[in-house]
Amino acid sequence: MPQTTELSARGLLEEARAQTGLTDTGAPAFTDTLQTLIASCEQTAALNDTGWSVLAKSTRRHLRNRLSLQAALRANPSLARAGIRGPIVITGLPRTGTTLLHHLLALDPAHRVLRGWEALHPVPPAAGGPSEASLVEQAESWLAGLYRLVPGFEAIHAATAHSPEECDPLFRNTFAGWHFEIMFDARAYSAWLARADLTAEYADYATQLRVLAGADEAEATWVVKWPGHLGHLDALLATFPDAIVVHCHRHPREAIPSFASLVRTVREAYSDAVSPAAIGPQWLSRWAAATDRALRAREAAPERFVDVAYHALAADPVAEVRGVYQRLGRSLDPAAEDRMRAWLADNPRHKHGVHRYRLEQFGLSEDGVQGAFSEYLRHFFAEVAA
Repeated sequence: MPQTTELSARGLLEEARAQTGLTDTGAPAFTDTLQTLIASCEQTAALNDTGWSVLAKSTRRHLRNRLSLQAALRANPSLARAGIRGPIVITGLPRTGTTLLHHLLALDPAHRVLRGWEALHPVPPAAGGPSEASLVEQAESWLAGLYRLVPGFEAIHAATAHSPEECDPLFRNTFAGWHFEIMFDARAYSAWLARADLTAEYADYATQLRVLAGADEAEATWVVKWPGHLGHLDALLATFPDAIVVHCHRHPREAIPSFASLVRTVREAYSDAVSPAAIGPQWLSRWAAATDRALRAREAAPERFVDVAYHALAADPVAEVRGVYQRLGRSLDPAAEDRMRAWLADNPRHKHGVHRYRLEQFGLSEDGVQGAFSEYLRHFFAEVAA
């Protein structure tokens, strides 16, 4: 059985400081979160040698990012004051079209998105980071390594160094990113994250966006995307009170097993004891709770939400995007629409392979899904096409 390498938040932080020659990591709350993650992996994740190695390497990278970020802010305090006005936040259950919508909105030059290479190192060249070419090369190498390590993952979630990236990598720098939950069966950590108040983590996230925005020559509207926002919309809207949330909808009987299949594909690289029948109920509970929290947030600020139906988006993406613009009080620029149509032609569905899954593979039933999401289904599936 693989043995742990006696990982600790303190030890990993000392290594990152030695690697960078930097000492300031900002607010220290992340150390408790990191230690919870490590302890939880020891208890339930059954990691193999690859799993422990990846946990250690990724942790060091996120700690180096924290150190670099604080160094950039000390060198140029004005970066922290960059404006993030009226961001568009795409969220919803995973596998509901959030990535497609994000890619399309990214093609409008009026929008600013997080790129893959920026997500891995959120201190841009203009803020004192390495050159863009170097960061792009690092991101391409990292993605190639990921796709070698996790066969089949590219068919589920294809990405490049330049493609729009979700917010999770920035949250991983606080150690509150859901990617750790996807990679590792860290149950105590997952339980903590499901109920956590992430106000401090959202402040860190906003700072990272400001550092990236501070390097921009022109002001643009940020369009960000992450299903992980769904369970923490209260913290998000407190951090960005003028944000518009685009909530994507797909029936959970389709979304949950699709996501469970993604989790299984990833975890099998890091553990030799993955149980598909356990993954389904874990994430059914996790996403049902997140959805319930989202419903409460919507009740408090209904004017901040726009709804998008997955099957409508899949059937006619440009028409659905045009509808989003209309609901935002904007019109879709013809040149941006042309770019969207060209991108869709170059990126047909299943370009990187077909993703197949069934409820029963993951210990799930339609009745169980219906029961877990009963309130959500009552709210939306009479109004939003399934």
